[in-house]
Amino acid sequence: MPVSQPILGTNTATPQNLAYRVGKIAPYLSGCWLDYGCADGGYVQALLSNGASSVVGVDVDERLITQATARGIRNATFQVFNGYELESKDNSFDGAFVNEVLEYVADEQASLRDIYRVLRPSGRLVLISPNRWFPFEGHGATIMNVELPFPTPLIPWLPGRFTRHWLRARNYWPHQLVMQVENAGFIIHEIGFVWPVFDMFRWLPSPVVDTYHRWMERLDRVPGVRRFGLSTLVIATKPSKPSTPG
Repeated sequence: MPVSQPILGTNTATPQNLAYRVGKIAPYLSGCWLDYGCADGGYVQALLSNGASSVVGVDVDERLITQATARGIRNATFQVFNGYELESKDNSFDGAFVNEVLEYVADEQASLRDIYRVLRPSGRLVLISPNRWFPFEGHGATIMNVELPFPTPLIPWLPGRFTRHWLRARNYWPHQLVMQVENAGFIIHEIGFVWPVFDMFRWLPSPVVDTYHRWMERLDRVPGVRRFGLSTLVIATKPSKPSTPG
């Protein structure tokens, strides 16, 4: 059962995030892609503009799919996802974009294996999910019935047995996310990190943010520092020969 309810997370499809996140994966974009958890379709246009020839966006929230369809994006189609299994046939897509979605699903392996099913051999999986090395819980938390609807410091670093009931979504140590992908049958191609762009929560003065933006891409290449990115980026491949996920 991949998704039990509509995803209630923050939509990251802001202009800076679209350029940054999709720009990181642009070399992999070609052919027909799946946007798994497409929300109102913000990323679909960016995927098309950066190399995908067509995109199918799916989401469990019918209201968001209505908004996405109303955009009238050429070479894009949108479908309400029933939360259990994709309607697409086996081997339908050249790639799948799963951006800040896996942390909400009820069963990560069920979701990843269904994505595996609909990808063509050698198809790409692009997975972005919260990184526990980042010292803020971006989804907020509820602690002792107190709602904290803003990024909450240090919670990701606390033991999960204490925090799991506070959280609105999962977060992962990078090795945990990689293990999820490998257990679904994929071959890991690249592991990286996605940094906050500070366009929704501007905690820093504008000159500091501007300087940070100029250096942001380099942070992912600095040993020791790179692991503290907001989210982990995993790029993986479905084997070219038939394989049964383990």
